[in-house]
Amino acid sequence: FKLFNFPDIKLGIISIRGTSNNWDMLADSQLWSAAALMQGVRFFLPAGEIWTPILNEIVFWINRLQGEALDKISFYRLTTQFANYLKNDTEFNDIQVTGHSLGGGLAMITGAQASIPAVGVSGPNALISGRSFDPPVTSEQMNQYTFNIVPRRDIVPMLDDKADQFQYIRCESAMNDFVGCHFSKRSLCEVQYTCGTNGRPAICECVTEYGYPKPTPINGTDRTFEAACGLS
Repeated sequence: FKLFNFPDIKLGIISIRGTSNNWDMLADSQLWSAAALMQGVRFFLPAGEIWTPILNEIVFWINRLQGEALDKISFYRLTTQFANYLKNDTEFNDIQVTGHSLGGGLAMITGAQASIPAVGVSGPNALISGRSFDPPVTSEQMNQYTFNIVPRRDIVPMLDDKADQFQYIRCESAMNDFVGCHFSKRSLCEVQYTCGTNGRPAICECVTEYGYPKPTPINGTDRTFEAACGLS
């Protein structure tokens, strides 16, 4: 993870890297495997939703059995410790945390534990597994401090139950592309295209790789999109 410092407004943003190797995939599977298992059981059982209030208890005891193995990949402890350290630093008035994929899940856990705003992009959730973390995360903390951006057809943010604050976004990847909706750059392109860039430069790859329309030039700009992106 990295810290981005904005001294003019005394803002610090902790950015947590997403899944990039097999070790990260193992962390994903271990931290959220019990919650995913319970989601599957709930789906296939008749009237499965009636079991939702006790799923966190079942997941807690399953994860207790994993014990030391889970402790080794509980990276959120480091980010939460760092966030709490920064909260006590007079250099900052505001600390926030964000991340993508595994990083998004860890960001939301850290946000809930440290009581700071957290934004996940394609992050696994934590309502079912929250009691298993150290310290535990309550639904009230998740609902108050976390926000998850959820691309349609992305499997990862389907893990665990979502808190109150989340937003679905479109995914324009091919229907047979099972991982395309999980790409962070594609999600950022969708957010920029839907919400606008607020005067900031648009990402060239949104047009060249993902097929979004060319951005509208700001008034007074005589530079073409092709020139700005080195395409001409």
